[in-house]
Amino acid sequence: MLQSGENIGGSNDAKPVQRQMEYPQNRKGAHFSLKASTTENIFNFTLGEALRGKHPLWSEYIGVEQTQVIQGSPGKQIDILVSPPGSSPVVIETEFMPADTVEADAVSRLNEVLASDHRAIEHAIALRVPPHLRTVAQGGLSAAIESASFSYCVFSALGDGANERWPARGWLQGGINDAANCVEAVALSETLVSRSTDVLERGVAQAANLLATAPQETWQRIAGQLRQSPGEQTNRMAVAIVVNAIVFHTRIEGRQGVPLVSDLEASTGLTKRSVTRCWNWIIENVNYWPIFKIASDLLDNMPTLQANRVLNRLHETANELTQIGAAGLNDLSGRMFQKLIADRKFLATFYTLPVSAALLAELAASRLKIDWRDVKAVKALKIADLACGTGTLIGALYQAVLSRHRRTGSDDAGLHSAMIEESLYAFDIMPAATHLAASTLSNAHPGITFGTTRIVTMPYGNDGKIPRIGSLELIADEYTKSLFSLGREQLTGTADAEADSAIDVPHKSLDIVIMNPPFTRPTGQEAAKVGVPVPSFAGFGTSGEEQKAMAIQLRRNYAQLRKRRREERNRGAFSDQAEKDVFAGHGNAGLASNFMDLAHEKLAPGGVLALVLPFTFAQGDAWSGARRLLETSYRDITVVSIATAGSRERAFSADTGMAEILIVAVRRERADRRPAEPALFVNLNRRPATLLEGVIVAGRISALARRKGKAWVRASQDSDEVEFGTCAVAPLSMGGCAGVRSVYTLARAMMGLFGSGRIELPRRRKELALPVVPLREIGERGAHVLDITGTAPGRGKPPRGPFTKAPLREDTPPPAYPALWNHGAARERRLVVEPDGEGLVRDGCRDHAVTLWNSISSRLHINVDFRVNSQALAACLTPEKTIGGRAWPNFRLHESAWEIPFVLWANTTIGLMAFWWIGTRQQQGRTILPVSQHPLLPALDPRALMRGQLAGAEKILEEFRARAFLPANEAYRDEARQGLDRAVLVDLIGLPEDVMEPLALLRLQWCAEPSVHGGKSTRPQAE
Repeated sequence: MLQSGENIGGSNDAKPVQRQMEYPQNRKGAHFSLKASTTENIFNFTLGEALRGKHPLWSEYIGVEQTQVIQGSPGKQIDILVSPPGSSPVVIETEFMPADTVEADAVSRLNEVLASDHRAIEHAIALRVPPHLRTVAQGGLSAAIESASFSYCVFSALGDGANERWPARGWLQGGINDAANCVEAVALSETLVSRSTDVLERGVAQAANLLATAPQETWQRIAGQLRQSPGEQTNRMAVAIVVNAIVFHTRIEGRQGVPLVSDLEASTGLTKRSVTRCWNWIIENVNYWPIFKIASDLLDNMPTLQANRVLNRLHETANELTQIGAAGLNDLSGRMFQKLIADRKFLATFYTLPVSAALLAELAASRLKIDWRDVKAVKALKIADLACGTGTLIGALYQAVLSRHRRTGSDDAGLHSAMIEESLYAFDIMPAATHLAASTLSNAHPGITFGTTRIVTMPYGNDGKIPRIGSLELIADEYTKSLFSLGREQLTGTADAEADSAIDVPHKSLDIVIMNPPFTRPTGQEAAKVGVPVPSFAGFGTSGEEQKAMAIQLRRNYAQLRKRRREERNRGAFSDQAEKDVFAGHGNAGLASNFMDLAHEKLAPGGVLALVLPFTFAQGDAWSGARRLLETSYRDITVVSIATAGSRERAFSADTGMAEILIVAVRRERADRRPAEPALFVNLNRRPATLLEGVIVAGRISALARRKGKAWVRASQDSDEVEFGTCAVAPLSMGGCAGVRSVYTLARAMMGLFGSGRIELPRRRKELALPVVPLREIGERGAHVLDITGTAPGRGKPPRGPFTKAPLREDTPPPAYPALWNHGAARERRLVVEPDGEGLVRDGCRDHAVTLWNSISSRLHINVDFRVNSQALAACLTPEKTIGGRAWPNFRLHESAWEIPFVLWANTTIGLMAFWWIGTRQQQGRTILPVSQHPLLPALDPRALMRGQLAGAEKILEEFRARAFLPANEAYRDEARQGLDRAVLVDLIGLPEDVMEPLALLRLQWCAEPSVHGGKSTRPQAE
């Protein structure tokens, strides 16, 4: 009920005072029981008080219903303004439901300038208040606000008067803590981050050019300090560390006697002598050894002329950052630093994007079951990133922990020194990376000092002829032995703080392990591609012998790990045999799988695992051990992927063209015989674009109920609200669920096909029972290409493969060993494909060649590297028996008459989808199914076909033999493919005619999947 004089329109520029409520009387003089109504002004004051308790910096910097705030408009009155120094000011406009004008009010605040410090308002939150809060007794309003659910959206200024609403439609939904998270996230201006990164990159590049004029000996000294090869990238890395120290100096100047940077200037500007003297004084008398020691040492290694020039150019950069308000941004140097890292290929140090780090960190922190008010409990947390890089992930997780403590009304500054010293483990092999990680963590509270840290530079390469493999040494060890004798460097907060002689990381001791581990592989084709023996250990210029020794050392660590598990099993440490021999590590999966074993060994029961992994984890054969480890030892498993087109858009890291996934899981309190829990597969429509979006999406994922039928990730429970993505609950073995948009139909159809042979079609009540079996039941896989043409081992021993490959030659007799070896999309449009090569028998390998021919040759070939957006066939026949090569290995069925039914089935829409479902989809428009996985393909069971049906299959082949198929992703418009579907499903196996209409819809949905069309113009939406 509206009061007389109450502001109806919602505009806050002039708000009348609410009149005293007068209660009418009935005929007997008794008052009606009307509830008093709170005005929007009073509500805002109460809401402002609630927000003040959500962040220690907000208590003095939240203004409610104030005038004299906006420059040039002293009469304007803002509902709530949050404007602590060092951040972008945020406006909150509120209105009771239905809140018809609250969005217009919020938009009107954008680009206005604060009268106090001339900061522009870039973000405004429109907050719709539930109507029941209007009539809550004012004495209970604070408590009601704490338990209420609000709907809200954010408007952001884009420049030139334009603005952007997020979400674009619908409303976010959450409580007061969610609103506080929103304020905190948007207070870090993305516009400011972008401008600052450009400023920093330009300054670093120019300073590096100045350093490049120094003698070559200087380059060598700097490279030695950073354990890198001399060159432009190393010079950039050095000046990035120096500018990071200057920027950090500006954050602490004036505190604890720290001089202003400007006070160090002489007539010619900053000098090497004045700066290093000041920084050494800070190190000895205040703190911040990790930030200033390495920067001072780098300056000491530069000639005075170049050092002075570098300092003054970087001082200009720091001043620019300060002027635009960016000096306090924690992650800026980290973002730049990753662009400068040398050995990117060998170390695979792809930088986790801040939005991705926020998403993963929030998902991980939400799994912790502690009282966030309890200071002792929070300080007792053990959090680790054992491949930390510049600290992006562990920094994001640290912020997630601190923000949860803040939301309880506590001041997180009281946690900082204890957590830096005891709670946060950050290990890496790059000295500059660990120093910047320490800087990232220090920036949470730059004015608070600390002593010894657990931030360690791990040794890498041969140290006194002993191979060292970084953090992976800890797979077998619980303690790192002597830091100094092994070349480790433990960072401390002060010069006089003594580093422990060992860092203890006991097995089963950590509460969270969060990592984006290196992806390089020590085996397989990687070595041949880059010309080094063991690429995963080729960083920092290690020699071939060192690489091999390091690989052997990794195997030794696993041997020790197996021995320890045997001893634990003998002591009864395992409740059964489930966990004893399950390892994630596999050479073809790469070092990321070994880091997963490391994380598992260190996680306590109930601890949280949070990883960025290559997309191949979902389906890759080499990752089967990792999936089994999760199934047997973890619960509450969530797999997050991105279902969009574009190679970089499907990654959570920068500078990588590979699709990636996020894994979050909780280690079981005990390994037992309970069946593996299903996983929650979440497929985002796109990578979060902002920190706010990352935090919100993480909250929605964490809130999802694990029940069948749940298929969407939305901003709220309202089906009209913005959709972030889709989700499915399925066994981890159904990794095909990852990266799929049409979860409700497509994923369910494939899960039924692979699970029970019953396929669920849209718009059809009954499932279809299909006569399918795994290929392994009716035949045997072909040979790996190395077993055909491989040359190892040599030295008088026969090569691995008896053949060398040669192209077919014209006008020559038919070859003895014809081969179908390579792809050629143009000639692979029909079901029967001519061979394109031949195998030439190596000297002394005749018997081996004959044996191999007799064991693998067949007419049937299965595609290994299926580019579904350019190739037409999942399987094909050759006119005669042929050796299958790299692209088209053989599959040998128990009876040759079964080849035709299979090749027909494999090229139907359902057959194509089955291949796509179990293949690895690391790259867009492409699915890879190695020879070892071919036996898992579902095949039309030829044993269930009558003789007449087998004859009918031959007729279908003859009918379609001359017909050309379009690429698989164009099945929705391919008349030949649709004709084959009808011929096989209806005419051959006798399904009802009415399956064709729902199959057409499923076919269209599959062709619309980003991982199928890969963004090509031939996708359905482009027509």
